[in-house]
Amino acid sequence: MSGERVNLLKSRSRRFLELGSELLQRGGLELAAFSIHQSCQLRVEASLLRILSEIPRAHSVRELLGVLSAKLDEAGFAEVSAKIKDFAKLYRDALVDLDSVYTMSRYTFFTFTRGDVEKLAQVCSELHSLLEKVEKSVLG
Repeated sequence: MSGERVNLLKSRSRRFLELGSELLQRGGLELAAFSIHQSCQLRVEASLLRILSEIPRAHSVRELLGVLSAKLDEAGFAEVSAKIKDFAKLYRDALVDLDSVYTMSRYTFFTFTRGDVEKLAQVCSELHSLLEKVEKSVLG
């Protein structure tokens, strides 16, 4: 069952990223940013479920990455954990923007430039790639 859930989360994550890219091309920047956030959140949750068999109750991509990194470190995968930390440091500003999208889309008005959303999409795509490598490193 959890394998099915992991695949479902990964599939939804890919579809949200595709939707975000489509919305970006059509000029729907706020909805594109929200879709990209959802993609990242679901993709990290898929890795958490696959590796740890659990998903913490959180919406923050940075928080979810922190949980994944800490649990991998505890389990003896310090090198893999370091890659997640390095990614989070490198893309800190974009990840902060992604996390703010979740709240701002519900409670405030916000705007992003096309360049902002393109950067979020790039970071999301790179996050997908990183997490595939993380899963292979940990689970083979």
